[in-house]
Amino acid sequence: MSRARKIEAELDKGPQPPDLGYSGYGVAMIPTMNDSLMRLSYAISNAEQGQNGVATSSAETQIEEEIDEIKRYEDFTTIDWVQDAAREQIRRKTRRKEKAGFFEREGGIGWRQKLWESYDAGQAWIVVLKPPGAAIGLNAAFLNIVTEWLSDVKLGYCTTAFYLNENFCCFGAENGCDEWHRWSSIWPVNYVLYIMFSTIFALTSASLVKSFAPYAAGSGISEIKCIIAGFVMKGFLGPWTLFIKSIGLPLAIASGLSVGKEGPSVHYAVCTGNVISRFFDKYRRNAAKTREILSACAAAGVAVAFGSPIGGVLFSLEEMSSYFPLKTMWRSYFCALVATAVLAAMNPFRTGQLVMFQVKYDRSWHFFEIIFFIIIGIFGGVYGAFVIKWNLRAQAFRKKYLTKYAILEATLLATATAVICYPNKFLRIDMTESMEILFLECEGDHDYDGLCE
Repeated sequence: MSRARKIEAELDKGPQPPDLGYSGYGVAMIPTMNDSLMRLSYAISNAEQGQNGVATSSAETQIEEEIDEIKRYEDFTTIDWVQDAAREQIRRKTRRKEKAGFFEREGGIGWRQKLWESYDAGQAWIVVLKPPGAAIGLNAAFLNIVTEWLSDVKLGYCTTAFYLNENFCCFGAENGCDEWHRWSSIWPVNYVLYIMFSTIFALTSASLVKSFAPYAAGSGISEIKCIIAGFVMKGFLGPWTLFIKSIGLPLAIASGLSVGKEGPSVHYAVCTGNVISRFFDKYRRNAAKTREILSACAAAGVAVAFGSPIGGVLFSLEEMSSYFPLKTMWRSYFCALVATAVLAAMNPFRTGQLVMFQVKYDRSWHFFEIIFFIIIGIFGGVYGAFVIKWNLRAQAFRKKYLTKYAILEATLLATATAVICYPNKFLRIDMTESMEILFLECEGDHDYDGLCE
């Protein structure tokens, strides 16, 4: 028996996902894992062809890597949608019988039973609207405030209150203030301190993720799509992952690495919904019902990241969910609405805006500018294809040589980024803040560091 066949037979002996009993749901879940299965099948095919004289070492290595990729989670099974639906019906009937003697009055259904049944039926709205939406909004505000302070503390500190970032310290001032001080009046000292802060932030973030919550790495969107589709990945949406994600994300952004909060916001939002739903017996015992909450929380995560509740619902509908009934759409919208309302009430930027900046125009565009719009569009497409091509090669290199040195890789990359970025005043600040400056219009006597000239 060939090496490929042995590996394939070994994989077949592992735990198999249960039969869903309904092909509609099974088909909905299969596409989420097509890429890994297709790569595994392709690798096995290549290994079998190696029996005719072609080298099989690379194909066998690819097979082992794909198997490790599939088995890297604590659990990898699928839920039974039909069984969960049947369990929900049985649960309702059982609860109705248990409460019958208490709720019935004079042989009929009393108002207490009607009230209880209304609460049980509307429990999803209570779970979605209040705790998860409010918690997601609070967490988003906390992350925004902490990220801004960590990004500014690399450059200086506020003499009136050390916990304030530069914008809050100099609130109302346009070109800085006397209360905000640099760490030193000597440029090389500030340069070294900037590099030290960036390195420490990256090292701390990577160490926390590596040591306590490996599932907190990355955006988590791909895995969440699999979970919502019906796969089980224990610990990926747990409280410990949520805690480490909420701490490591501001540190990673403030370190200067080219990462953003938009993708991870979906992960910590879904983690929030999963943790809160565990307190309700209706969702703790029914994995299929929990997926509805996760879809709604995914919409709320996008909503707080971009300040757009409707955009969050569309993202959850088009990208995340394979089963999205009408009731889930309305619940997702209200969950996103509550999250953005809480974020607006917190007002983390003290501008009344849900995001750090908004693009405003007070003059119309000119017809001749279309030529430059076309040129920029062509350049963006070509550059995007170039980046994707070389990013795949970079990922292959990292997977082959840097897998065991994840913390060292992140730390050195942050250090190199800080060394390169500090000499440029627009690169040393937070990326979102630099985008805000670039989108400001040249009005009056404001020059914005010479950009208008």
